[in-house]
Amino acid sequence: MVSVVIVNWNSGPLLAQCLRSLAAHGGDCEVIVVDNASRDTSLEFAPPPRLRLEIVRNGRNLGCAAGNNLGWRRSAGESVLFLNPDTECLPGALASLAERLGASPEHWAAAGQLVDPAGRLQAGFNVRAFPTVASVTAQMLLLEALWPGNPWSRRYRMSDWDHRTFRYVEQPAGACLMVRRRALEALEGFDESFHPAWFEDVDLCRRIYNSGGLIAYEPAARFVHHGGTSLRSLSRGEFLEYFHTNQCRYFAKHHGRRAARAVRRRIVAGLLVRALAALIRRPQASTRIEEARACWSAARRLRRPEAP
Repeated sequence: MVSVVIVNWNSGPLLAQCLRSLAAHGGDCEVIVVDNASRDTSLEFAPPPRLRLEIVRNGRNLGCAAGNNLGWRRSAGESVLFLNPDTECLPGALASLAERLGASPEHWAAAGQLVDPAGRLQAGFNVRAFPTVASVTAQMLLLEALWPGNPWSRRYRMSDWDHRTFRYVEQPAGACLMVRRRALEALEGFDESFHPAWFEDVDLCRRIYNSGGLIAYEPAARFVHHGGTSLRSLSRGEFLEYFHTNQCRYFAKHHGRRAARAVRRRIVAGLLVRALAALIRRPQASTRIEEARACWSAARRLRRPEAP
């Protein structure tokens, strides 16, 4: 049996849409929704018939990692699919993913193919290589914009691969990631220090890789991914601070403090460049000022001595 864990935070009607797709195409799966104190109407839906559904309502936002840990520890399946609430399961996707995960005991995790609502591949997001200091440098210092084909970004975003063939990968998006229960138990699940979100999935994949497990990408397992729902409940400044703080935390954990300091310096420099670029290039004055303030605020916070 497959257990599906969905951490919800202000996902609106997309959560109900996701659950309907699982009821239609998920087969005999159990679904556990962990709600992190949503303030919207995302839980106000009629449960789809024939769907084994449990809803866990948290009194506060525990974060994505803690929510996922709470969900998989309440589940019973030998395979656990961590699925974002802004996804939809397409016909045969869950069965294809479970089959790929079970094809070899060396497969600790498996990821499906993510497409947007128009059916376009979400290349560059769906699967990536592990980040490096060079890839962060290319991204933050706008090298990607000036030299889109640079080798560091190309490797990180896996731009030379069409995403339509099976292969072993390093870092699939946590929006759709199936993991063996024994792997979760061996690794003790997600690291909850990556709070409230971002890089907890990269960290889990890195620990799978370091432990000798393989992560398989199965293009036949197709899921629609709308994307960006959580960002609507955050200000731009909050997102930048959370994302880049956890990015530094990832480098400190897996590459050491020296690498983390190098990454933090590049992030701060990149945010300051973006603040200046926003004032120069944004067409509307209010948008320019808002983006510049967000980048400037995040850069100041990341320069603090206690930042990772």
